[in-house]
Amino acid sequence: MRGPGGADVLLKGRLKMVTKGGEEVYEAGQAFYWAPGHAPVAVEDCEYVDFSPSDDFTAVINHITSQG
Repeated sequence: MRGPGGADVLLKGRLKMVTKGGEEVYEAGQAFYWAPGHAPVAVEDCEYVDFSPSDDFTAVINHITSQG
């Protein structure tokens, strides 16, 4: 298991991902993996599917919602 983040497929739009290693832009149809510590920036409206283990995904969502 790789940890929170999982594998994803971008279905629509363009997305820039900022990581410790730099920035990369993804377009519809691309599959990718983002390690923990990433920061997404929508270049266009986006839709994507996230494939993550349920426990890891729940931990990420709980963290995000606690920041508000």
